[in-house]
Amino acid sequence: MAKIQYPKPIAKGDKIAICAFSSGVDESFHKRLDIVLQGLTAKGFTIIEGACLRQEHNPAKQRAEELMQFLTDDSIAAIMPPWGGDLTMEILSLLDFNAINNAKPKWLVGFSDISTFACALTTRCGWATLHAANLMQIHPDDTDQHLQDIFNAMELEENQCLHQVASPFYQKEAIDYKANPNAKFNLNAPSQWRCINYKDKRQIEVSGRLIGGCLDTLGLLLPSNYYALHEFKKQYAPEGLVLYLENAELSPMALARCLLSLKLNDVFTDVNAVIFGRSPAINNDCYFDEYQAIELAFKGNLFPVIVDADIGHVAPNLALINGAVATITADLYEGVASNVVVKTDLK
Repeated sequence: MAKIQYPKPIAKGDKIAICAFSSGVDESFHKRLDIVLQGLTAKGFTIIEGACLRQEHNPAKQRAEELMQFLTDDSIAAIMPPWGGDLTMEILSLLDFNAINNAKPKWLVGFSDISTFACALTTRCGWATLHAANLMQIHPDDTDQHLQDIFNAMELEENQCLHQVASPFYQKEAIDYKANPNAKFNLNAPSQWRCINYKDKRQIEVSGRLIGGCLDTLGLLLPSNYYALHEFKKQYAPEGLVLYLENAELSPMALARCLLSLKLNDVFTDVNAVIFGRSPAINNDCYFDEYQAIELAFKGNLFPVIVDADIGHVAPNLALINGAVATITADLYEGVASNVVVKTDLK
């Protein structure tokens, strides 16, 4: 049985590569970028900027070569893209996974299109990766605990654990960092996790190895050799998987089709639970909503299906370590969850 490889704990003086393997940062957002980079410098890290960082669009070959350079550089402790984007999928075939396997593991941090590669890096190479808020969200003066947990997670030694709780509030309106480069999170809408198929139970406790990310891209690749969850479970996760997904742009109908396709491809046979983040996607006047789409896809499933978790494009984001073992506990009343605790073990 193979073991997940955890990067060494990050420390002051370590190098962090800021690498745009999806979308780079247009000049109109450079002021925000400089603020968050200054925040990393103030924490004591050495910042290495990639050549693709400060322009929005870069050729796939250039993005892949730059990412490979950082992945195989053993002096780099972490790679933090500025944010997601659209076409990480474009570079997957250009990466040398054999060379990555021979390199020292380093943290890869972010969500959205970042997870397109992060999920492949965990399932194909056994590297732990960190699904969390993107760099451009990490204002140095923001005291949100979920942002602090990004660094808490990267500081963990193997066999240590991270405790997190569900946020009582979420951010209803997205922040325009072009107009307000100094903005911090504004978590002002009441948040409520729910378990849509355990409405008659009083409590829930589920565990498994974490894997997941943005459904918009993962939904197209989960049945492929880039992720190969069956093989990943055999090699690394005999205890089963906790699959977490978040929907950025899929309409309810597209979401239903995507999930039914994954079900037909037996993607869910190895999972102990599926957790969905809150979605900013628009209903598009569909005759059913995203919750009904999820219920349709998982009708009759015995494992818990949780919705409206702190994952993805609606802040805040839990720090979820792909490859680590997570245990989620909660009290339930008619499917509504309270006292939600996520314990993540680096084992």
